[in-house]
Amino acid sequence: MTRPAALRRAGVLAYGPRSREYLRRVMRSFGYAPLVFASLDELTAMGPAASTLDMLLLGDVPDTDSLGRVVMASARAAVGPNARVLHAPLQPRGRARNRGATVDNIDTASPRYFGDLYGAILSFLNSHGFEGTQAPFSWGGHAFHPIEKTVSFAGEEVKLDPVAFDVALEFFFSIGRPVTRKWLKRMLPTSERGANWHRIDNIACTVDDLRVAIQLHEPNGWALDALGDVGYQLRRLPRPATEQHRARVPRSGSTRNRAPKEEVRLQLEL
Repeated sequence: MTRPAALRRAGVLAYGPRSREYLRRVMRSFGYAPLVFASLDELTAMGPAASTLDMLLLGDVPDTDSLGRVVMASARAAVGPNARVLHAPLQPRGRARNRGATVDNIDTASPRYFGDLYGAILSFLNSHGFEGTQAPFSWGGHAFHPIEKTVSFAGEEVKLDPVAFDVALEFFFSIGRPVTRKWLKRMLPTSERGANWHRIDNIACTVDDLRVAIQLHEPNGWALDALGDVGYQLRRLPRPATEQHRARVPRSGSTRNRAPKEEVRLQLEL
């Protein structure tokens, strides 16, 4: 019998904040609580305990570190031969003259955006028989579907381009806190071309389009504020008092006659 995600030990090693945070978010959405390492030193500091990891996800890592160690090979050696390893860098690797020997027994993927990474990790987990719960990314009626890059709300489903989708996720992961334009660009891929580059280079326009596309307005209980030249902040608005009152007061009519049917329906849904 395979162990559930809660009992699996997973590690994440990534040197860049974007790669590290995206890997952590995806793994948590699948029910894992990964140990996150920002350098090879942090991983190797575990000593023999590193071999208790069931899996290791490598994000953006250098070919060699400041001590001249080949990072991927060293990480593979640290966790031992039984751990499953995925290398899924978000930033394309440059053409280095000497990357060292190819590391065997490592799965690879080349994602660029959050949805790509989500799909790569899902495939990795499935291929090795790891269980996952796939908890939805949902806030106040807005549900995000990474692979399709769609957002569902108020009975609608809107498909976003990958830049807008990742920007929207940053706002929702930071509800009530300022998000700077600098941070938004940092959490998007560099060296893009064409339409994606235009969306990244014109963050203000991208945010304006996003505000309309997924209706981040007062009627839906949201406000996406521009904070001058600093950035933006997504706020959850309280429901009007009249709406809260309506939610608490049951509707008049044949409530008693409907109760048994409602009870059966709820049981089926559970």
